[in-house]
Amino acid sequence: MPRLVGKRSNPTPAIALIILAAAALGVSLEYYGYMNVVPGFGRTVPYPIDQNNDFDAR
Repeated sequence: MPRLVGKRSNPTPAIALIILAAAALGVSLEYYGYMNVVPGFGRTVPYPIDQNNDFDAR
């Protein structure tokens, strides 16, 4: 049985997981259009025209 008293934990896996999760979140926000850091990356969804919208300047 290993002796765990006085041993320090290794934070490298937790730090790597946090960085990986942050990168995945950033890529998904870029892809879905919530931020635009990379021009032309992501999906282009046409906005539907709302006939009952009072804010259109027609």
